Amino acid sequence: MIKKGEHTIYNGKEYRFMESEREGFIELISNDKEDMNYGFVHYKDNIYTKVISLNEVEKLFLIHSFAKYKGELFGASNGENGKILLATSHLKLAEKYGFERTDKYLYSKNVNLDEVEIIEERKAFSID
Repeated sequence: MIKKGEHTIYNGKEYRFMESEREGFIELISNDKEDMNYGFVHYKDNIYTKVISLNEVEKLFLIHSFAKYKGELFGASNGENGKILLATSHLKLAEKYGFERTDKYLYSKNVNLDEVEIIEERKAFSID
């Protein structure tokens, strides 16, 4: 699974998070029902949340994920049926690798996970 967005480490486990309405707090997001044993509450479907103080985590970070496909880097996200969705705005690359036009300046292609190398870029993040 490709990770994107705001993440943190809480009690040794990585979670997505969003800013809370309460200053100095964040809301952790989990898809693991077992986290209900640790104070998470069921939000809907398979989503569980927990509001915690920023003091309870060491750091916040932002993840951008890319995929290396046939030697080239592409934007990547979770595609359909367990595939990886590659995207580019570069017409020549799109033509070279058989991408389909999906928007005015965007070309996409679904590939199997074993065809790519996932690269995560993590940057420090702060809530100001």
